[in-house]
Amino acid sequence: MSYPNRNNPYTFDEFLEWRNEVDFYADDPFIQAAVKTYTGEAWQEIDRAARGFSPKVSFRWKDIADNIAVPEKRPYMVYFDAHNHRVDRIVRPTETLIMEKEVFSEALFSNKTPKWEKLVKMFLLYQLGEACIACPVTCTEGLVAILEQFADTPELNAILNHCKEGVDGDFGIGAQYLSEIQGGSDVPANVLEAVKEGDAWRLYGTKFFCSATHADYAVITAKPAGSEKVALFVVPSWLPGNKEKEIRNGYTIDRIKWKMGTSELTTAEITYNGAVAYPVGPLDRGVANVVGIVLTYSRLTVGLSGAANMTRAVREAKKYSELRDAFGLTIGRFPMVEAQIRDMEHAAQRTTAGAFKPKFPQQSICIFLKSKVIVTKWISLYWEQAQQLKGLFL
Repeated sequence: MSYPNRNNPYTFDEFLEWRNEVDFYADDPFIQAAVKTYTGEAWQEIDRAARGFSPKVSFRWKDIADNIAVPEKRPYMVYFDAHNHRVDRIVRPTETLIMEKEVFSEALFSNKTPKWEKLVKMFLLYQLGEACIACPVTCTEGLVAILEQFADTPELNAILNHCKEGVDGDFGIGAQYLSEIQGGSDVPANVLEAVKEGDAWRLYGTKFFCSATHADYAVITAKPAGSEKVALFVVPSWLPGNKEKEIRNGYTIDRIKWKMGTSELTTAEITYNGAVAYPVGPLDRGVANVVGIVLTYSRLTVGLSGAANMTRAVREAKKYSELRDAFGLTIGRFPMVEAQIRDMEHAAQRTTAGAFKPKFPQQSICIFLKSKVIVTKWISLYWEQAQQLKGLFL
């Protein structure tokens, strides 16, 4: 029976106590099975690396991510210092800076980090949601990939080394700025202008949706003066020696966008007024290269992060359904709730299996963008592998 009680005793403490003790990898038999199934002879090494990495994500970084995901800790801009110098300083919580430093110090993109280890660690990391980490990690991966193929100058090689191996313990962070107000995702409609002035390329114009605005470097699309072709550039946020002085590389951050979600991550509108830019690849192949390499990596990572997000969401929903009472029963015993959670769990497992078992070599991924037939085959093969792996737990 239920009697009046103005001091309602209901709490979430039992659920929260469980959640705070969950190790994302050690307590997830499905991801362990996926690692063992797909990594072949390397599985013991990858398993060991995941078990060492997972507690950082599951406890320390999870607590930080929860702490910064409140409106009171949204990043904000300081446009001028106390002496009227334009600085365009992005102010983020100290916890964010600490977590960012620790995550990037894992050297996920280093030559010393095996590819499988990177993938598994990214999957675990993405279970935190955005946390001002997911987007920068994804964008840095795309920046590294494009530079590994086209870095042919001392400046570009230095940027590549900063992002992959770090410099004096500091690791470079990448971003991707493609969208403009008139075109959105229609990159060929870009009108940002790139001008060759002496030995340097400089950018003039605006970008409208620039996430990870705090990054050290950005991959940017722009059209060389007098051309209708889109070129690809890497633009440092500060030229050498200027980061400490807070002197931006020829651009201003006009405003940070007010977003409903992922508010921990800065997304801004930017105006370039002569920013020094380094061309990457042929000037008439910007769209092909940004789609075929940079965006391909980020879209595949969206799939990986989706799998990670679903994995955590299902895990917590399933446990909560075992604790929440309604009408005299725990809600997980109601057939419709049970069926919904089962369907969600299967979807998360299929997506995870698909993310871990590509069937085509990485360099062929761009073909998928041109052929619906190949894409359909690829999805079918993913589904087949996912069903096989799912069978281990059903």
